[in-house]
Amino acid sequence: MLGPSARQRAPRGTRSAYVLRMATMLSIAGAAWPAVAAEGQWQAGGRAGVAWLSSARWGPAANAFLRYGLADPLDLDVDISGSLHPFQPDAKMAAGGGSELSTPWVIVFSPGLVYRWDVLQWMPYVGAGPGVYVSDGVAGRDAGAQFGVSGRVGLEYLLSRDVVLSMQASTFFVLSESPVPAPWVQLTAGASYAWGW
Repeated sequence: MLGPSARQRAPRGTRSAYVLRMATMLSIAGAAWPAVAAEGQWQAGGRAGVAWLSSARWGPAANAFLRYGLADPLDLDVDISGSLHPFQPDAKMAAGGGSELSTPWVIVFSPGLVYRWDVLQWMPYVGAGPGVYVSDGVAGRDAGAQFGVSGRVGLEYLLSRDVVLSMQASTFFVLSESPVPAPWVQLTAGASYAWGW
């Protein structure tokens, strides 16, 4: 005999059920990949991208962050962000309202809380917290520091147990008249290292 007869072959519906079972098993195996958000775990990293600042417009941006797992989905997040805005024709403005020209820059220190969802190796997250904003005096305003609030939303991809790729959109608002024109928006991408499993 050259092979099984048509009657001996598995019906088409049985083959489809087999493929469906295999896909389900692979999905479960992917879901079992170790999650990044874990109690007692540390994560440190950095990102680079662009920022938009009212009055100074677009410029390069960077941020560094350190996270500590308070619970499986919840992290304490300390974020330090900064941007320069040298590329617009009106970007070189008088620092502190004086006659000396400078390139507008902003630095923000923002601790906060981040909540993450585990979706296989992809992990969307949202976060918020207070912030301290320091500027050189953008748009002729006095240089100085100001309190404000920050919000962030992002997506992480677990490349391995220890290496995490991420993209983040952040927005920062000051609470009153200040050296920092609001809003300040950042779009960054980068990587981080996780330890303390």
